[in-house]
Amino acid sequence: MHQNSHFKPLLSALPHSFQTSFFNQLNHLINYSPTIGLMGKTGAGKSSLINALFQSTLSPVSDVSGCTRQAQRFSMTMNNHTLTFVDLPGVGESIERDKEYHQLYRNLLPELDLIIWVLKADDRAWSSDEQCYHFLTEQCGYLPSRFLFVLNQADKIEPCRQWDELCQLPSSEQAANLVLKQQAVITAFKPHHPVMTVSAAEGFQLTELTEQLIHALPAEASSGVARQLNSTYRTQSVENSARNDFGQCVSDIVDTIIDIIPLPTLIKHTISTVKNSIVSVAKSLWSFFF
Repeated sequence: MHQNSHFKPLLSALPHSFQTSFFNQLNHLINYSPTIGLMGKTGAGKSSLINALFQSTLSPVSDVSGCTRQAQRFSMTMNNHTLTFVDLPGVGESIERDKEYHQLYRNLLPELDLIIWVLKADDRAWSSDEQCYHFLTEQCGYLPSRFLFVLNQADKIEPCRQWDELCQLPSSEQAANLVLKQQAVITAFKPHHPVMTVSAAEGFQLTELTEQLIHALPAEASSGVARQLNSTYRTQSVENSARNDFGQCVSDIVDTIIDIIPLPTLIKHTISTVKNSIVSVAKSLWSFFF
């Protein structure tokens, strides 16, 4: 465990029980495997969006069995670190009355760090998406902060012939219609995070999407996701966000250990004073870990 040597000077004076616990939890954090759910109608472009954002292509793992309503799992692995996507069924079906869906979501929702909900920008209405969303938030108790809504296929918005192929940008008329669509999503779903408007096929606003994605993820998951991003979208802003999240998690680890391990007050005070230095070292090693 070569990374530990960087922490040794700071931790050498601290009790062995603290050091052991700290390194165990740090390794657990570094090896955290994020899981992202994908929702949206067939044809919304979920897999093309994921393939555009990330370095590796998705490879199917298996269906999540246990019921006839299946969620498909895909994963990508880089340097022994895995990121999993779960394509969730249900949009366009009457899930309110379906016991098997209830069971599927009860099993799956706790393991998802975030759900990316992909909507087609040129869809007239999203009533089946809305029903499904209300079911997940109201009946399954999944928090709105765990959903990121993405309007994909922005290049298909009317008048679609006006899309600027050369600059990969919408015309002013299309841009105005995209703003209206964004407003419609906000009215329909009342989302917690900003609604992102993109075109995976045209590479339109994918940088903005990845920055929002890293921001929307729980702190322990953002570094694992950032690591897998296509280098085009792994911007300084994305790396800074993930690095700060990692620092926050390390800070939380130290606080938790201080609370859990019975240590003399003086030692607890000493740990508190070096906590900022421990966090600084962890953040300086971020690109080494990820």
